[in-house]
Amino acid sequence: MTITSLPTNPGPLHLLLDPVIRTDLDRIDIRSHQSVLEIGASPGEITAGLAQLVGCFGSITAVDHDTSRLTSTSVIDVQQRDLDRDLLPGTTDSYDHIVARWPHGPLRDPVDVLEQMIARLRPDGWLLLADITATPPRIYRTPADEDTSLIDRMLHQIHRALTGHHGTPTWTSDIETLLVDHGMVQHCVHTTTETWTGNGPGCRLLADIAAHRQPTLTGVTSADIDRFTALMTDPRVVLASYERRVIHARTGI
Repeated sequence: MTITSLPTNPGPLHLLLDPVIRTDLDRIDIRSHQSVLEIGASPGEITAGLAQLVGCFGSITAVDHDTSRLTSTSVIDVQQRDLDRDLLPGTTDSYDHIVARWPHGPLRDPVDVLEQMIARLRPDGWLLLADITATPPRIYRTPADEDTSLIDRMLHQIHRALTGHHGTPTWTSDIETLLVDHGMVQHCVHTTTETWTGNGPGCRLLADIAAHRQPTLTGVTSADIDRFTALMTDPRVVLASYERRVIHARTGI
C-alpha cells in the first residue's frame, strides 16, 4: 500500500524530507498488525500513513519534542520525548520497524540514539533514517555575479537555521560502519537532489524559510531578504536543492 498525503501544516524540514521518506517506505514491507516507532513524527502526515499500513490491529508510537499537532488514536500512541534527555519508548525487540528524522537541531549523542533504535528492532525489522547532508549548495545560473554570491550565502545560512548543524548530518556521517558493527545484515544509503528554478515550489519554499528565519540568520539584512525573495521568483535562477539522505537497514533474522 502506498502512503498517501494528508492535509497538514508541516515545517520546512518535513517538507524537504517527507517526500523521500514516503518513497523509501514504499520499498519496505510494512504490514497489518505490525508495530512501528516513528521519531520526529510531528505534524503527523507520515504517522497517518503508517497507521493506514498497520491497520486497526497494528500500532504506531509517534515520538516528537513537540507533540502539539499529533493526535492519539486507538492505533497511534503519541509520546513526547527530548532525545537529548529521554530514552526512546519500548525495550529490546519492541518494534517491527522504526522510521526517524529529527527536525529539532543537533543531537548531543546521535550514536546513542541510533543504538537505542537498533536495540528496539525485532529480527528482520527495518530501520529507516532521513536527514539533510552538509553538501555545499550548487548554483547553476543567476542574473548577475552579485546575485550568485547572495544566494550562496543565504543557502548556507538557511541550512544552518534548518538543521542546527555545522557540517554534520543528524544521524552521523559514518552511518555504514555503525550499522555493520551492530549486526545490520542489509543496508542501503542513497542521496537525492533536485533542480530548483526560480518561481518553482522549491525556490518559493526557500524564500519563505528565509523570511521566517531572518532573526536566526547571521549578518543578513532586510534588503538581503528582499533581494533573495525576488530572486527566488526569477525563472533565470537555477540551483540544486539541499541533498537529502535516506538510509534503510534491516536486522538479522
